[in-house]
Amino acid sequence: MKLLLIRHARMKGDPYCEPPSPVTGCLHPDGVAQAEALGRALAATPIDVAFSSPYGRAVETAERALAGRGLEVVRVPGLQEWTPSPEFRNATSTEASAMAARDADRYAEETWKTELGEGTFDVLARVVPALLGALASVGWHARQGGWTCDEGSEGKTVAVFAHGGSLNAMLAFLLGVRPFPVGSFSFPYCGVATVSFQPRRGVYHPALEIPDPAASSAHA
Repeated sequence: MKLLLIRHARMKGDPYCEPPSPVTGCLHPDGVAQAEALGRALAATPIDVAFSSPYGRAVETAERALAGRGLEVVRVPGLQEWTPSPEFRNATSTEASAMAARDADRYAEETWKTELGEGTFDVLARVVPALLGALASVGWHARQGGWTCDEGSEGKTVAVFAHGGSLNAMLAFLLGVRPFPVGSFSFPYCGVATVSFQPRRGVYHPALEIPDPAASSAHA
């Protein structure tokens, strides 16, 4: 069992659009290059299932990175990025800047839930069940303090394409990192966090894989 958590490439245009596939026009030209470079970097990595946030930038990144594999990119409602409040989203640029400045002037502990939009636990309550449902459809189930898998699903590799905030919620949940208003992980554009699941008496436990720099330089 292996899970790849992947952030989208650099976007352009409407951040909330959900266009039909194949998706084009949601990535900046730099983002297109990033997604294609990601595809080359993952060329030797087998991927059995691909899930994505419904937002166009995540779907287009997935479709470009996985081009030629014959994989369907399955959109999962709930994996999208932090959702702003209507007041923040519809505010003028001046009003939005003032609201954001007020938020930035607070200690992190004072920002579990603010006027800007979803709070920390709101995001977790949306993202985690969506992730659990997607992985259950593959045959992976969160149980007994770890994960169990249906027969035949233990060898699968799953890729999830999403956003910095939603990926933070997923990875924190998987690794048992306590919720906090400031994200614990920094995902660059097309950054990949690899989580492998190690078996112990029929229960699989997630571990974050740390790349070997010597191995990377050997292939450079």
